Amino acid sequence: MGCICWTEPNSTHAFVLSVFSVIVTACAGIGGCVAYGVTGSSLMLCYGLENLVDFLSSVVVCWRFFSPGGTTSAHEADLRKREKRASLAISFILALLGIGVIVASIEDFTHGEETMANLRRIILTAVFSVIVFGTMTAIKFHYAKMLQSASMQKDAICSLLGTILSGSLFINSLIIMEESEAWWLDPLIALGCGTAALLIGLRSIYRAYVIQGIPVCNPKWWLTSQGDGTDEFTGRELTPEERGEFAEEKESEMVGPSGNGETNANNEERAGEEPESEIV
Repeated sequence: MGCICWTEPNSTHAFVLSVFSVIVTACAGIGGCVAYGVTGSSLMLCYGLENLVDFLSSVVVCWRFFSPGGTTSAHEADLRKREKRASLAISFILALLGIGVIVASIEDFTHGEETMANLRRIILTAVFSVIVFGTMTAIKFHYAKMLQSASMQKDAICSLLGTILSGSLFINSLIIMEESEAWWLDPLIALGCGTAALLIGLRSIYRAYVIQGIPVCNPKWWLTSQGDGTDEFTGRELTPEERGEFAEEKESEMVGPSGNGETNANNEERAGEEPESEIV
């Protein structure tokens, strides 16, 4: 038998993964921007910006799976009501990520080739990132499938783009060290990844706003929406239990008309008592 966090993940496991992702992406994002300030490497700027946007995506998923009350069916139903908003929020973040990567890749083109000292630092950073972000990407996609979570799936796409960018950063840095005229390969791949992220994000936003008629520009919807009764991952209708209706009915049955359950308790006590003899 494998680890339960892999074979039977729940909201708590997803939340822990997201917290780890928040910490890693925050460190990588800040580190990339600091490295850009020190070395002037536009590739490190692209790396830092991508991770900062990925950080926002992980924060949204943290909110989606945050359940201090536990992982009962009632809590799971409440968490599921956040899925639509979380998924759409990450769609906006994906679009933002795409714009940021496209801008950074254009900066790479205008900057030209990197110095040899910068390339060595970039290679070390890229190797670390491929291992860490590649692992997180695999786990996130697995959790998205097991938990039927579209928001986790989109967060996995953000991590996947980061892994691809880091991998291209590593490979292209090696190529550039041997053939400096090939410096344009990395910004070209980054431009492709940025375009893909932008299109994925805009497609989801268009589908929600135009086709489904969701008021994504209305702050009230973001604050009060309880979902649309469908599974964001598969599009199927949620069952009453998944919507939390059964849990509410059971709770109402446990509580009497007075609201504190005393009536039911009194009825049970009276049922167990023997009837008093009639006085003639």
